[in-house]
Amino acid sequence: MLVALTVAGSDSLGGAGIEADVKAMASQGVHGAVAITAVTAQNSCRVARILPLPVDEIIGQMDAVLEDVHISAAKTGMLYSAEIATAVAQRLASTDFPLVVDPVLVAGVGDALGREGLVEAMRERIAPLATIITPNVPEAEALTGLSISTDDDVRRACRSLVKQGSEAVLLKGGHMDGDRSVDTLYHQGKFLRLGSPRVEARGHGGGCILSSYLTANLAKGMGVWESFIASRAAIMESIAGRFQVGRGVPVVEPMGGILKDAHRYRVSARLKASAERAGGSLPRSWVPETGAEMVFCLPGATNIMDVCGTAVPTRAREGERCPTFGGAPRLSAAVLASMMYDGGMRAGMSLRCTSSVVNWARRAGLSIGTYRRRMGTGDITRCEREAMEDLINVLGCVPDVACDRGGPGTEPLVRVLASSPEELVSRIEKALR
Repeated sequence: MLVALTVAGSDSLGGAGIEADVKAMASQGVHGAVAITAVTAQNSCRVARILPLPVDEIIGQMDAVLEDVHISAAKTGMLYSAEIATAVAQRLASTDFPLVVDPVLVAGVGDALGREGLVEAMRERIAPLATIITPNVPEAEALTGLSISTDDDVRRACRSLVKQGSEAVLLKGGHMDGDRSVDTLYHQGKFLRLGSPRVEARGHGGGCILSSYLTANLAKGMGVWESFIASRAAIMESIAGRFQVGRGVPVVEPMGGILKDAHRYRVSARLKASAERAGGSLPRSWVPETGAEMVFCLPGATNIMDVCGTAVPTRAREGERCPTFGGAPRLSAAVLASMMYDGGMRAGMSLRCTSSVVNWARRAGLSIGTYRRRMGTGDITRCEREAMEDLINVLGCVPDVACDRGGPGTEPLVRVLASSPEELVSRIEKALR
């Protein structure tokens, strides 16, 4: 198995530093070896204490790994002091594997992670060894002495950092103004800029994770350009999967892609089993002309492709259909609209809108709302979502049952909403006892 080395600090919260590095590398199929530079006592709100390890201990860790293991790439993170940075640079100077330098100066919660003199040591000793250096805007300003607020400033800073010796520069744009966050790679005299909609909430560990993705991809033999593109795609998934562990800054998920795949499998399997169970008991009179459908969303779903949909295999409609992400788009849009107001409302089922179905809902004590889907010429999923949003705004809550009265050429439908497909089926089975 390929092995990459991270020389960085330890984060007691587990969201940044070597804890995040090892998980991020593992998610890319690379084993992470470590040399710890400092132990931090920090949480999602503050850095309480920092204990730098003696230089001999740090170099001893590096020696132990390097004398035994073939390292395919390495990264540096929190080095804390000029003394540590200088010693690490001296040890790495005799190696020939790619090196990613994440010039960590400040924690995600905003507290300093370096002593006076660190910037100069980073600039003079560490940067010249870098295959790629990955500063954010404040770090780039500290390393170059330039003020960065425009695209021209970004390009000027990248050129300045390359002059310090780094082969390539990835200047992260999260601290810039604007609706989009744009990351800029400068390599071999050329620029590549990749942007995405800005995420307002900060994330703990994002810089560590991105540089670890880069390190892992370089270890796998990718070039700088390819590593940047692949790593940026991975970090966007990780940022989207950020989660709260304390009262402060949420933690970026270094295993984002793998966990999402695992969630997709579990969501699909649970939906399939529930749809088959529902199909065995659903009365034919409750099945719409177009067939009954059931959907189940991934946690934190934001778009149709995060929603798994399937037809309910009733006796009236024989044949098996595998659950598909992006399937049942109209029902998916209604459930997504519900999740905006109640993140736990992740499942939905479509039934024929008949008096027997509505009476069942009333007898079961379910909350009911009625709406008519907008019949515009635009995207039907958008019309469905907007109609559901209007209903929720009128009611002030997400109903258990939403009755779509239909319109010209469209069948009236009932959308039954619940936290899970199992809950949907239990409600139906209870009604039919």
